[in-house]
This record gives sequence, structure tokens and C-alpha cells, in this order.
Amino acid sequence: MNQRTHLKLLILLICCCLLVGASSSSHDSAASEISLVRLILLAVSLIIFLMLSSFYSGSETAAVSLNKIRVNRLAEEGDKRAQIVKKLIETPERMLGLTLVGTNIANVITSEVGLLLVIALVHLPETNSIIVTKLQDYEEVIATVVITVLILIFGEILPKIIFRAKADALALRCAYLWRVSDIIFGGIANAATYLTNFFVKIISKDEPTSPDAQRDELRLLATMGEQSGDILKDQRRMIHSVLDLQNRTVEQVMVPLVDIVAVEKDTDIETFLNFTSESGFSRIPVYDGRIYNIIGIVHLLDVIYSNGDAKTIEPFLRTDLQFIPNSQNINVLLKEIPRSHHTMVFVVDEYGGIIGLVTVEDLIEEIVGEFSDERDEPHSIRLISPRLLECEGRAEIHTLSQQFGVPIPSGDYETIAGYILDQTGTIPTPGHQIQTDELIIIISDANARAIRKVRIQSRIGNFTQSETS
Repeated sequence: MNQRTHLKLLILLICCCLLVGASSSSHDSAASEISLVRLILLAVSLIIFLMLSSFYSGSETAAVSLNKIRVNRLAEEGDKRAQIVKKLIETPERMLGLTLVGTNIANVITSEVGLLLVIALVHLPETNSIIVTKLQDYEEVIATVVITVLILIFGEILPKIIFRAKADALALRCAYLWRVSDIIFGGIANAATYLTNFFVKIISKDEPTSPDAQRDELRLLATMGEQSGDILKDQRRMIHSVLDLQNRTVEQVMVPLVDIVAVEKDTDIETFLNFTSESGFSRIPVYDGRIYNIIGIVHLLDVIYSNGDAKTIEPFLRTDLQFIPNSQNINVLLKEIPRSHHTMVFVVDEYGGIIGLVTVEDLIEEIVGEFSDERDEPHSIRLISPRLLECEGRAEIHTLSQQFGVPIPSGDYETIAGYILDQTGTIPTPGHQIQTDELIIIISDANARAIRKVRIQSRIGNFTQSETS
């Protein structure tokens, strides 16, 4: 579309506006005889401004729904329409103000033209009958109802549906019209945007947006994206997991000390190789005397590619360890690990004692979910029947709640074993039961140190298994 076409459109709009202005001055003489030519012009004007209302209403939806990555790529390739669209959507407040100004102006003029058209129709000499004469008393009501229906259907609902379904294609086709509109209404849109931002700053001056509120908004957008089909379920879950990292500490994701697979420093090579083969791990912590006195790590590859002179693993010991507090945020740890080049870090409590370890795999699983190989044990949570499930003692409360809807109250614990210990005050024996109004919790396996397996039975309904978190 060239500049001459833009000029023709602008002249047409000005003519229509002049027509409306000239017509509005004749309200007092509406009962006079109206020419057929004027009636046709009013009808054409109504259609034009209704189309403009549809255009601006749909443009608002297209600007939000279009694929910005594709637009940026086309703009880089030299597509002039894409360059115009990119420039406009880079300032969303201006684009929103532009479409709202255009929509409101078009709707106001459409309403005015519609009223004049209804008045013209009911005062035509050819329609001078008893029924039409009575309708003249309600001409404003009739015009309001008819124009409202037309604007609602053809100016709002249909264009929004169409422009949302074909956002990319229609945005590029409308690029030059957007540019013309920006030239015509840009000043008004800028003024409206400035005033809006000014009042928003005054109202929200003492109420800064919290990071938690922003994360909740992003979480909602991801959920809406999944519901609309724009993103996949796994992608939505990963986005939620990334947003949840801010509220999780390393203590919640670490392997506890009792579950750490480690060897003594004087372990011979053959025993070490057999141990790694059975455990399936390539990096093994090494302790001196007791498990909580970890002094280093031995890597399987260091032992395999050695010259074979060493009799124990002590020559291969890597003592450069990284220790982190149990209260450290996962986000902080994710930033530190690439700089420290440690793929395994040890977690200490406030007294400096080692209470667990965290690996890169643990952190990745917090985002992408659990992944396993042929050496990993089966799922730690297993649904036996609609009302009965079995899980390990270290199964987390929030996982049971989100994936199966298990109603366990929150408290100063993270796992089902922690909840049981909080209720009993001691390590119960196998067969012991804890009953609540909604659940029956049965300890199926335990020893003198820990609760290993638990069965949970619902008393009020079936457990609802969910693939999402």
C-alpha cells in the first residue's frame, strides 16, 4: 500500500467525519423530508466506521497474540511490514493507547451515525404509517439497542476471534494501516498513555509490586498458555518449577547424610571398583573414620585410567570440596556452581557438620522433573488402588499433595517421615498406624534409625493422580 492510497483513505475518513458533523446539526429538523442520497451516505458511513471499530479492536488482540520471535526474524530479513510492526509493539503502552483511541473514536462516531440513520428511516415519507409514527417516540432507544448489538458482534467479538486466530498474518497485512493510525492518533495516544502512567504512579506510589506477585502473574500466564495450546504441558510445568526455585533451599533437594553412598579413605582399588559398579555412581565421597567426616571425592575415571601402581584410593582423593549452608537458596547455588566447577557440593548445618550433598543432577531435576536410568529404583510413590498408595519415607509432602491430592497439613517438616515423627515423637515400628479424619497412615517398613516405606489410605475418597505439578 503506497502513500497515495494512504492519502485517499485519509480523505475518505475526513469526508465521513464532515458528513456526520453536517448531519448532527440537523437533529432539530429530523422530521423534515430526508433525501434518499443522504440515507445511503449515512448507511455507508455506518459501515465504514463499524469496520474501523472492528479493525482497531482486532488490532489490539493481534498485537498481544502475534509471534514476536517470527516478527523479529522477518524484520531482520528486511521485511518492511515486519519492521513497522516490530517498532510499534516494542512500546506496548503506545500500541494499546493507539488501538483504544481508534476503537473509542470509531465507536462514538458509529453510535452517532446509527442514531441519525434510525431517525432518517423512521421519518421517511414512504414509511409514514401508524406503527412507524409510534416508533418515532422511541427512536433513540431503538438506535441504542441496534448499534450496541452491531458494535458488540461486529466491532468486538468477531474481530477479536479472527485477529487472535490469524494474528501473525493479519498483523503484517495491517502494518501500513497501523502506521497511518500512529501518525493520525499518535499524539492523542501519547497524551493518554502519559496521563494513565501519571495516575498509576500516584495510586501505586506506596504499593510497589512484589516479586512474588510478578511470579504469580508469570505462573498464571504459563497456565493460560497451556490451556490455549500455545505451550505444552511439560513446558508449563518447567516454567512453574523455575518460578518455584526462589522459595526452595538446598536442604529441600539435598541427599541426606544417611543416604549418601561413600567409602573409607583406605579402601582398596578392587573393592572400590566393585562398589561403584553396584552403586552406579562415578563420583564417590570419601570419609575418614565416620561418614560425617568427609574429606574428599574419588572419581571413577581417575582410578580406571591410572597406571595400576596404587593399592588404595587415597592417591586419587580430591580434597578441594565446596561446602554450602543448608539455608542457601537454589537460585544462588545455580549461579555459583558454574563458577566453582564443582558438580557435587556438601551441605552443612549451623554447627558446620555435614548433613547432605547436592549434585547438578538434583538441581536439574528440580526444573525438568525426575529422570532415571536403568540403575535407579522404581518410582518412590506408587498408586496401588484408587484409595491406597505406597511411598518412601522421604517422599515430600508437597509432591504427595500436588500429584495425588493427599491432604497432609504443613509444618516444620518436608517429608512424610517427618510428619510421622512430628505426630509420634519417636520412630514407630512396622505396622504402626496414624489416623486422621481423612487418612490412615501405615508404617510398612522401618528400622531403628529411619522410616523407609509408608502406605497411605484415604478415608473420604479416591486419590486423584495428576501429571502436573
